[in-house]
Amino acid sequence: MLVRNPGVAPSSALVLLLLACGGGNVRAGGNHDEETAAKPAPLVAAADPVAPPAAPSPELLAAGPSAPAAAGAPAVAKKAGFPPAPYCKPKSGTKLKLVEVTKDLEDPVYLTAPAGDPRLFIIEKPGRIRIVKDGALVATPYLDITKKVNAVGDERGFLGLAFHPGFAQNGRFFVFYTQADDGSLVVAEYGASPKADTAKPAEKRLITVPHRFDNHNGGTLEFGPDGFLYISMGDGGAANDYVGSGQNKKTVLGKILRIDIDKGSPYGIPASNPWASKGGQREMFAWGLRNPWRFSVDVDGTVYIGDVGQGTVEEVNVVPAGQPGLNFGWPVYEGSGCFVPEHGSADGRCKKPEDKYVMPATEYNRTKPDTGCSVIGGYVYRGTCMPDYVGTYFFGDYCTALIHTFVPDGAKATKLTDRSEDLQSPQKMYGELASFGVDGYGELYAIRFGKQGPGIVYRIAVE
Repeated sequence: MLVRNPGVAPSSALVLLLLACGGGNVRAGGNHDEETAAKPAPLVAAADPVAPPAAPSPELLAAGPSAPAAAGAPAVAKKAGFPPAPYCKPKSGTKLKLVEVTKDLEDPVYLTAPAGDPRLFIIEKPGRIRIVKDGALVATPYLDITKKVNAVGDERGFLGLAFHPGFAQNGRFFVFYTQADDGSLVVAEYGASPKADTAKPAEKRLITVPHRFDNHNGGTLEFGPDGFLYISMGDGGAANDYVGSGQNKKTVLGKILRIDIDKGSPYGIPASNPWASKGGQREMFAWGLRNPWRFSVDVDGTVYIGDVGQGTVEEVNVVPAGQPGLNFGWPVYEGSGCFVPEHGSADGRCKKPEDKYVMPATEYNRTKPDTGCSVIGGYVYRGTCMPDYVGTYFFGDYCTALIHTFVPDGAKATKLTDRSEDLQSPQKMYGELASFGVDGYGELYAIRFGKQGPGIVYRIAVE
């Protein structure tokens, strides 16, 4: 079982950069108060050669007591597509606009919905899920776990939400938050009557990962077409991969995880996970990541990861369908270049012929004026309202609110295009583009955090 690090109070030196940000002072490469602290033992677990593949790794501490999972869940539910949105007709064209959907939210950071469900489910960072129903924000939260959530600082809080592919039958959904007492990363299951506007309060704890620092938490949950739950975990925080996670197979930090929530207790390990039986944490799906704040899984199983950089590069990484186990290089690489710590030199592993690090699909240099500071990973559009954008990937930047698209070609990005002028996103969300989201019809949304005004949800639409 993992030994927890001694508790350290969060530093007050963090600048006001939201959840996706690279560190305390992201342009200088991290929180200096934290960097100069005595270096703790790495967050690693001992090898576990005797545990069966269907059991969770010892680093992931299942907590109880647990509420029982809902019955009748399908083992695998295909994410083949979305029903047509009832609120629009397909409209050709590529000129875009932002349509305000709701506002007066408190620190919104994510939006999602079960397939075909007309409601919008919006996460508020302090610890609530809010519903937009019939065009209006419902006063009573769908779920309120504020007492369980540590939302102090810019990057902790209620961060992720995913509905089971069979939600319409089983009412199961999953959340990601930072724990109130110590900031540990928590993945838990809740339940609801599928058509109800309030969820049941009982929690089934699936994963708890100790997390010393308050930044680099990751935070996305998403189901793939394989029916498995994908989870993003940051590298442990501070700066320069301080706790040594990115290239360490014995920790789940700095990784994308994949688990089977329909088998095992509290979950199972997919047999196709690269380290399902030995050699690393069995939940690991992809690694070498710094802070994968937002990622998505497309209908064919391709995974798109927005990985927040430190001081130089922001990047979008791609795991093509059927290619788990890719190593995106952090902290040997930052983007496609050798990573050089603020007070150090490049890692000797960089640029060696035997290395098998995967380069980003696209990246941008954040040191240039008005380019950004924290990439916000988005989605490949699969809705019906904007037919000319089907198959196009959207992503943006938290600081500048610039929104770009590209057309995926395997692991490559083609036709990279700046859509910011059309959307007027910098004027509406400068310094506050917290996340993208997708509703139950595959339509795409952008979320303004509301640090300097109301929290607002916009739908991306064709003019």
